Amino acid sequence: MKRILNFGSAAPIDVEILGYDLEQGAQYAGAVHAAMRNLADKDGKPLLTDVQISREENYPQLDVQVDREKAGRLGLTESDVAQTVLTSLTGSSQIQPTQFTDPVSGNEYFINVRMEDRFRSHIDDVTDISVRSPSGALVPLASIAKVTRSSGPVLITRKYLQRIVDVTANVAPGKDLGAAAAAVERTLRDVRAPEGFTATLSGQAQAQKDAFSGLSLAALMAIALVYMVLASQFRSLLDPLVIMFSVPLGISGVFLMLWITGTTLSVNSFMGIIMMVGIVVSNGVLLVDFANVLRERDGLDIVSAVVRAGRTRLRPILMTTIATIVGLVPMALGIGEGSETNLPLARAVIGGLTVSTFFTLFLVPALYSIADRWRRPQPKEDDQPEAAHAPA
Repeated sequence: MKRILNFGSAAPIDVEILGYDLEQGAQYAGAVHAAMRNLADKDGKPLLTDVQISREENYPQLDVQVDREKAGRLGLTESDVAQTVLTSLTGSSQIQPTQFTDPVSGNEYFINVRMEDRFRSHIDDVTDISVRSPSGALVPLASIAKVTRSSGPVLITRKYLQRIVDVTANVAPGKDLGAAAAAVERTLRDVRAPEGFTATLSGQAQAQKDAFSGLSLAALMAIALVYMVLASQFRSLLDPLVIMFSVPLGISGVFLMLWITGTTLSVNSFMGIIMMVGIVVSNGVLLVDFANVLRERDGLDIVSAVVRAGRTRLRPILMTTIATIVGLVPMALGIGEGSETNLPLARAVIGGLTVSTFFTLFLVPALYSIADRWRRPQPKEDDQPEAAHAPA
């Protein structure tokens, strides 16, 4: 059922095996297939289900082995023989389609020319096919080629002009894609590929890896841009650093919430981390900016300004945090159809805000007071101005 419903989309786990030799490729794909089926977690439960090999082997076929010396004397090539056999059995539409236009209606049709059924119903009919030489003579296929029975793959697919075999699998229920992909990568390192073959992991696992790389870059750029904006507004490089110190601490709350609720780190939860950064920074701005105003306007010392700013800005910070958390609770509980998609995002934001608010109210004021000593160093005793000896 999963294979039918996911038809056309990338498989969660897709091992691409590139190589030319069909027999070695089939053996290596079988070894990878067996190793992937045996993957299990710490509890002994399988990590993957529906492990399959895309190439179907041992399909009956007829091999036409052309004698190049005999064919060359008649001016024929292997390509000429292949086109003649293909046209005789399946038709000319794949090689040289014949287009016909009805002179009355103007409709266009493609005419497919091939041998009648009674001339292509038995295996021995293949040797009776005649090949036309450049001189116009008809040469029996049996005189320049040998037709033998064999077996091979139903379909040969290629990528980057190389033959490819895909070993696909679905992730077992209750297992995350990241753990399954890591186990498959370890398997590919253990199962050595034959000479001339390469095996790489693709599918949704590779797409997830690329998405995480892009989101990691986006998160770093977001933090850098926020810092630049705060530095330009505060006209200081130290105050924005104090404000944003609660961001990495809030990320710990995200992972704690995901671990408690059993939610995996996904693209949506990663977007929740980026969303949390903006809210955490806004709470820190309320506190530090008001402390600066109190020191400049009222002339308060650093400790009094921090305490008064924390007491005054406690209500708006808590209002912002509680309103955001309460608004995300229905989404975090998974209420409604299709809510599973946004569920990791809501849980990530709730966990990050809960922890970061605590650090914003207690740790940021402490860092602000410590940073003031670096910003305004105390004068040394040797630097005190000497008493003037001027006459009274």
